[in-house]
Amino acid sequence: MSFLSPFWLIAFVLVLGYLWMARRKSWNMQVWLLVSMSFMILSLARPVISQKPVTVDEAGSDVIMAVDLSYSMRGTDISPSRLEAAKRLLKEVVHSDHRDRFGVIGFTTSAIVLSPLTKDTELLEHLFNSLDESQIITKGTDVMSALELARKMSHAARPIVILLTDGGDDSSYLKEAEFIRDNNLAVSVVMLATHEGSTLPMPDGSFLKDEAGHIVVSARNDAIEALIHEGRMIQGQDSDAVRTLIDDARQEDFAGSTSVMRYQELFYIPLFIALLAFIAAFTSIGERVSRALVPLAALIGLSAHGGVLDFGYLYLAKQNYLHGNFERSADLYRHVEGDKARYNRANALYKDGKYQEALSLYHSIRSDDKQFKANVFYNMGNCHIRLQEFAQAREAYLKSLTLRYTKAADQNLYAIEDVQEQKSLSVRKEKKDNFSADENKPTGEKKTSKEGGGSNMKTDTASGGGGDEGKKTDSDPRFSMSQGKAKLSSRQYELINQRSVHETKPW
Repeated sequence: MSFLSPFWLIAFVLVLGYLWMARRKSWNMQVWLLVSMSFMILSLARPVISQKPVTVDEAGSDVIMAVDLSYSMRGTDISPSRLEAAKRLLKEVVHSDHRDRFGVIGFTTSAIVLSPLTKDTELLEHLFNSLDESQIITKGTDVMSALELARKMSHAARPIVILLTDGGDDSSYLKEAEFIRDNNLAVSVVMLATHEGSTLPMPDGSFLKDEAGHIVVSARNDAIEALIHEGRMIQGQDSDAVRTLIDDARQEDFAGSTSVMRYQELFYIPLFIALLAFIAAFTSIGERVSRALVPLAALIGLSAHGGVLDFGYLYLAKQNYLHGNFERSADLYRHVEGDKARYNRANALYKDGKYQEALSLYHSIRSDDKQFKANVFYNMGNCHIRLQEFAQAREAYLKSLTLRYTKAADQNLYAIEDVQEQKSLSVRKEKKDNFSADENKPTGEKKTSKEGGGSNMKTDTASGGGGDEGKKTDSDPRFSMSQGKAKLSSRQYELINQRSVHETKPW
């Protein structure tokens, strides 16, 4: 079991505070109220049981975010700065949209790809954080370069392009508007500047000045509205408006499949208990139940203590098994009673190369479950092969096949049909073999006489699976991306700064 909203568990501090302030004269009521509060908190934490992941077909749009990186984006009329506002907006949008692919372009007087189209939000966020504007010295804006690059990035019929800018330098964008229509781009503009404008701080603490020595004030350039085509103008850092824009313009530009983990919600169980406890706190039912539960609670407490310890041992044993710590796993299973625990411990010993110990444990297991017993005999046969006791191995495989036919047991029995005692036998590794057959070879094995069977020892520990894995998306064939998380390279900054013009116009 896991919790989808574990931060609610912090609220148990309130329970402790209530316990500290509770009046002793109405202790029965206080206990029931504490029980009610505790289970209410558990309900809010949303306990769930993980189920098998399912594959979901999905489609989405190509969304290209083009960020203006020119010097004027250091203006502070949008707090804390225009560029920082753009970066925050990018994060909010990509984290809330798990359906579409996002690509990011940075542009000044030239444009470069900061991130190809991807659904990897972690990669996108890393790129936003690694962008160091102090390395960008270009004082100019060429929107056309961003539009041309956006068209090259996507094969979609009508990709969505969102410009995050203060409007740029030009007083007319007729050429860019024509390019947008000819290339079927859906262009929207997020205006990150005000009419009042802002001075532009320099690294030395002064402000940017023009050639005449006047301080430059960079204000919004409304001429860029001419670029809007099948989109809209969004004022300021409004992530909700951007999400709505994407939803309205969404098309099936790409198709893929996603593995989604499904959960069974259990919140209603603690919620129901909380309601019953609340009723018991204010009625005579609570007093009657309390008197009846005192002796029962003592017994349950002892049993629960043992159950909690068993759960801890089983969990740690399984984790060690999955990580290849078989000796430690076997030692942990030793603390738990029951045939299943002995079975899992025997499997861990087998994986650790202790075949005789594993065999002794398999012999100690008693069960009326035919399938379980068939697995036990099959595993015993594998142990006998490792110990080169082929007669006993044949007997164990026959017992397994008598209870339940499996191809693996049949193949292993056939492989050792004519093998004599004490002759070595290499054990092949099957594709579905949870136990690596080439590991822990028995000492004294000199040469291969015949190929024998692997092992299908399927156990609770070996099954793995489950867990809050979240969502994993298949990679798209059109773009191959490095999964490295390095910062932007010096070459990328060189591309951004390859041409430098003075941005001194008072837009």
